[in-house]
Amino acid sequence: MPILLSAALALTQLAQASPQHSPEIEALLRHRDERRRAEAEAPSPMPTPEPAPAEDDSAGLSEVIPPAIAARLAQCLAKANADPALGISDAQAWVGTGGGAFAAQCHGYALGKTERWAEAAETLERGARLPDADTVTRARLWSQAGNAALLAGDAPRAARDLDQALTGTLPQTLATGEIHLDRARARVATNDLKGARADLDRAIVLAGSDPLAWLLSATLARRMDDLPLARQHIEEAARRAPRDAPIALEQGVIYALSGDRDDAARAALRRAQELAGTDGDLAQRAGDYLAQLGPEPARPADGRQDIGR
Repeated sequence: MPILLSAALALTQLAQASPQHSPEIEALLRHRDERRRAEAEAPSPMPTPEPAPAEDDSAGLSEVIPPAIAARLAQCLAKANADPALGISDAQAWVGTGGGAFAAQCHGYALGKTERWAEAAETLERGARLPDADTVTRARLWSQAGNAALLAGDAPRAARDLDQALTGTLPQTLATGEIHLDRARARVATNDLKGARADLDRAIVLAGSDPLAWLLSATLARRMDDLPLARQHIEEAARRAPRDAPIALEQGVIYALSGDRDDAARAALRRAQELAGTDGDLAQRAGDYLAQLGPEPARPADGRQDIGR
């Protein structure tokens, strides 16, 4: 159906109004990162008896450490959770007695609890370089350092750290896929869109169970003017997370920019408003985008669209 000039201009404004990662996507990322950190920082009490097959996502980048070190790490992390300052002191004392990479991990975690992200990144980088860190431990520490650098607003440093995380031979699992996902975020922030596209292509293979991978892939495809890919990937994200407001918002934007999904765009944006809950900013953005689309086209009395007029 032909698009009127005013509608085309509105859609151009809509596209320009969308930042590289909207505030609601950043909030989703922060929530995901907090959940991942909580999961990653809970050490296994016993070493894994036997490595799982590479294709088994349950293997991830889980810790394989002696029980005594696992217990010491758990104690340090518990202190950091209860009192970050106490956790920092305990981790520093452990570092001083040869705690190695795992002491650095706790120190970085405790610094992160106080939102001292640049210091956390530096501490985790230092831990990743220590000789007692095996390949998987190094990958985990470099990945955590990269995320801390992202939170510190230092995208180039984050990209370098995440490059280091992916240099070893890692199991091709969900956890490895999410390192690619994080490196894509860093590469977008440094305007390396081709590199980000390559990482997201890998992320949706390894971390395809995470709707965020499909959401960010769709968002990047939209930025790179590949609307067919954007539509395909946002629909996959919506299938996996049908009640996710940021996904519904991005779906509405992509449908609107496609030019031939007017009803679908409005439906997705209304769904974003409904799902936003207490997130007033997201609801407001959805409402603004609906307003940019203009009034709904008139329909004949029988409910059919008057296509082509």
